[in-house]
Amino acid sequence: MTFPLRAATVTRRGVIFGAAAGLASLSMAANRTLAASAPRRLIAAPGRQALGYGNATRLADTWSYNGTVPGPLLRYRVGDRLEVDFQNRLDEPTAVHWHGLRPPNAMDGAAPLTQAPVEPGGSMTYAFDLTDAGTYWYHTHFRGWNQQDRGLYGILIVDERKPLQVDQDILLVLDDWVVDKNGQLDPAFGQMHEWAHAGRLGNLATINNSADAAVQLTAGERVRLRLANVANAQIFALLFSGHIPVIVAEDGNPVEPRSLGDKLLVLGPGQRVDLVLDATGAPGSTHPITAYTLTDEVRLGRFVYGAEAGGSGLVGNDVKPLDGNARPILDLANARRLDLTMEGGAMGRMRGAMMSGRMMGMRELVSNGRIWAFNGIAGDMDTPLAVLKRGETAIVDIVNDTAFPHAMHLHGMHFREIARNGEAIDGSWRDTTVLASDDRVSIAFVAEAPGKWMLHCHMIEHQAGGMMTFLEVEGEAG
Repeated sequence: MTFPLRAATVTRRGVIFGAAAGLASLSMAANRTLAASAPRRLIAAPGRQALGYGNATRLADTWSYNGTVPGPLLRYRVGDRLEVDFQNRLDEPTAVHWHGLRPPNAMDGAAPLTQAPVEPGGSMTYAFDLTDAGTYWYHTHFRGWNQQDRGLYGILIVDERKPLQVDQDILLVLDDWVVDKNGQLDPAFGQMHEWAHAGRLGNLATINNSADAAVQLTAGERVRLRLANVANAQIFALLFSGHIPVIVAEDGNPVEPRSLGDKLLVLGPGQRVDLVLDATGAPGSTHPITAYTLTDEVRLGRFVYGAEAGGSGLVGNDVKPLDGNARPILDLANARRLDLTMEGGAMGRMRGAMMSGRMMGMRELVSNGRIWAFNGIAGDMDTPLAVLKRGETAIVDIVNDTAFPHAMHLHGMHFREIARNGEAIDGSWRDTTVLASDDRVSIAFVAEAPGKWMLHCHMIEHQAGGMMTFLEVEGEAG
């Protein structure tokens, strides 16, 4: 079965595509960090991890933070200060990006734009105040097509001052891996065929690094599910059999609670969604979590109910909104309008693009590792898409003139979708949005913080192949 991109039209009864076992259960109540002002240490290093594959679990060569994939859960409360001592024990440079957070520009981790990458044996301290509650993640932002796919990522949670009333708070980290029959990672990173098509798509899909993961529930409980798609390029459309979750946050930002109903939950690379789920299954029952991906239909995991019922009586009550994060006011009437057309890739219409100040044909572009372009420019990180005044509202009209879907991510700022395919919408605040082939999406944001902020496709192979630019906000960058 193919996978849906136009989420508004996707139901459990019909799935469309708009573009061409191990066990794992994690309840985070025991992992809550209340006093998180002390510095933490993150160490990037090679290691070996168990990847669930079929009925077997084997050790695979990976890269990780602090020896685990995902890396250690970093948990704070809104208003805390993040202080992380990062050490690089890899044999190549790297950096850490704090995806979805709004740090000072120098702390964004987008090497080499906002910092020099941390060399092998080197270190760097990342420190900034956490102003937004929500579910976020951190990952490498240097040679991500290689480093992230080997396991360099982790989850960061900023708790609200007034926590959501639930019986369990469960984290589900979605990823996919390219593995052989022995459970080893395919070392053929950087294949131009993958870069020119949908990206590096795995043959093993996991939750919390486990295939067909068991998510333990107790009948009668109300659960908060935090989902994060950390895959290089895969899109997951999820069906929670026998359950109807309520969406309460997207990309960390609170939304008015709304039932998922009979629609699938679509998560592009980099996106996160927080759900409230009432455990209405019978004690002892099992319910599949099905994922429709760009390549397959797979049972990604299972809700497994214990033999006894429980809970605190929350099931069936209205779901209350989360505490809101402070957001700027969009001045749409006086907004600066910018165009961004995505071009290139296999089966595309692009015949050439500018690179290094001159026009190149496709053959020469490919020989230089460039297959994609924004506005006819392939991967130019010397000249910004625009220079914006601090406090200025900007609208970026994005056109996907390619044969493939793309997940567009903006660093350092959050945006709202205000139009999709010619229809005005009142979208939620996000940092990543998915466009199917031929989609047209308009995003609006306020240029809040000075500095250079990347705007790129979060299909990491597409970014590396040329789908990247940046916006410069005037003022002294922190």
